[in-house]
Amino acid sequence: MTYAVPRARTVLLTCALAAFAALWLALAQRPELRVNGRVVNPRVAPFVTADDHLYLPVRGIARRVGGEVELDSAKREVILLRGRTIVRFRIGDRFANLNGRSIELSRAPFVLHGRTMVDAGIISRAFAVHVAYEKAKNRVDILTPGLNFQGAVKPR
Repeated sequence: MTYAVPRARTVLLTCALAAFAALWLALAQRPELRVNGRVVNPRVAPFVTADDHLYLPVRGIARRVGGEVELDSAKREVILLRGRTIVRFRIGDRFANLNGRSIELSRAPFVLHGRTMVDAGIISRAFAVHVAYEKAKNRVDILTPGLNFQGAVKPR
């Protein structure tokens, strides 16, 4: 059996098909984000890992639920504030401080494209909101308690 070098047309067609498939997969996996019923498009989209673990961009959500985010770049520390709740954590560290108490996070926060990405659980605790990921619809709903929005997943 002799190896035949593929024609240029075959190589170009294969590359174009691979690029299209990669783009389609990248766009298809971006979940829709809704905060209190409104669709939100943050600079860095939330993403879900293969084991259904949800990461959210903290600053984009904080503003929309009445919270604040402070960053100490020298210490790589992030401070989340809403009402009387204060959460402090460091990028890459699985331990945080919630109103003076040490808590362990399920996953360490990290930076993606200049944005701090955190586990959905810390968003829920810091901002007293309900976070739900609906896999069938590829949608993330973040709801402030006491508010009811049509089409949003209701807290259980």
